[in-house]
Amino acid sequence: MLFGHGGDVYTIARQLGIRPEEVLDFSSNCSPLPYPQGFKEYLCDNIDQMHLLPEVDCATIRQLLATRYSLDRNDFLIGSGTTQWIFGLPRILKPKRVYIAYPTYADYEDASLSEGIEVCSLGSFPNGSKEMENRLLESVDHLDDDKLTRSLVFICNPNNPTGLFIKPERLLEVINRKPDSTTWIVDESYAPFVDEDSFSSLLSLRCPENVVILRSFSKIYGIPGLRVGCMVNTGIPGRRLARQMRPWAVNRMAQLALEFLLKHPEFEKDVRQICQDEKEFIVEALSRMDGFYYVEGRCHYALFSLKGGLSAQELTEALKRKGILIRNCNNFKGLQGEYIRISPRLHMDNKRLVEEIASLLE
Repeated sequence: MLFGHGGDVYTIARQLGIRPEEVLDFSSNCSPLPYPQGFKEYLCDNIDQMHLLPEVDCATIRQLLATRYSLDRNDFLIGSGTTQWIFGLPRILKPKRVYIAYPTYADYEDASLSEGIEVCSLGSFPNGSKEMENRLLESVDHLDDDKLTRSLVFICNPNNPTGLFIKPERLLEVINRKPDSTTWIVDESYAPFVDEDSFSSLLSLRCPENVVILRSFSKIYGIPGLRVGCMVNTGIPGRRLARQMRPWAVNRMAQLALEFLLKHPEFEKDVRQICQDEKEFIVEALSRMDGFYYVEGRCHYALFSLKGGLSAQELTEALKRKGILIRNCNNFKGLQGEYIRISPRLHMDNKRLVEEIASLLE
C-alpha cells in the first residue's frame, strides 16, 4: 500500500501539536467549499438512523443516479469509494495483463500487482491532451487480442496528477478500437471539476459493455472521510461485481449525505467555478516566481515542474513546518524531474500559500 497519497493531515498535526482541521491541506484534491445550506442540519436531524442498518444495496442512491443519467439503477454499484472497485476489478476479472498510461494514480498498479497480474505501460503522457490522444491510439493497436483472457486498461480522465483531459467522444473512439478483447476502466473522479456531465463524462454517451466508469463523490462534494463512490457498467464486469457485493457496503450516514448532495446539483457548479478561479490565481502567482513552471491541464489542481531552485522535497518539508501540505509528486511513476501538485482552497488560504512560498524562495 502506498503511503504517499495526499491528505495525510493527521501525521503533520501530531508533529506540530495542532488539530488536523488546522492544517492547510493543498495536497488533497477535494472541494474546499462549505457544505450546502441545510446539509449539516439534515445529518443532525437523521443522526438516530445510526441505530439502523444501512440500506442493504443503496437503492435510493442508485435510483437518484439512474434518473440523473437516464440509465437503469442496476447499472450502478455503490461502494466505499472508488478504491473498492480499483482493487476489486483486477481480482474478479483476472485479466492476463493490465495496461496503464503513466504518470497516473498509483493504486491502479498497486491493485494489479497485489493480484500477481502483469502490468504494462501504454506509454508516458506528460504533455498536451492532443498528444495524449494520438499516443493512446498508437498504443491501443498493440494491446492483446485474446478474448479468453481479456486485457484490462486503466484510464484516469481527467488524469491525476497532470490534469490532462480527453473529451469523452474522443476517448470512446479509442475504446472502440478494442471492443472484444479489452475491458476499459475509466476513472472519472475529477470529471465534475472540468465541466458538467454532458461535456465531461462518458455517462453522457452510449458506452459499450466493456467500459467500466468509476465516479468518486469524495472530491466534488468534499466528503472523503465518508468513503463513498460508484461503479457504472451495463455488461459482464458489473454483473460479476454485483454477485460479489457485500451487504451494507456503505454506512448509513454516508448514504444520507450522498442522498442530500445528489439533490443539490447547483453545489457542483459552484465548486467547479470557484476551484477553477482559485487555480488561475495560484498559477498566475507561482508562474511569476523563479523555478516554477506550470504544466497545462484542465482539472482544478495545478501541476508544477520545479527547476533551478528548491527541490520538491525541500519545498514540501519547509511548508509542512508551517502547517501547510502540498503534494510532492516524486512518487508518481513516469514523471521525470521535480514536480509538485497544488489543489486550491478558498482565496485567503491560497493567498497565504503564495506568500509562504515567496518567503521561502527569498
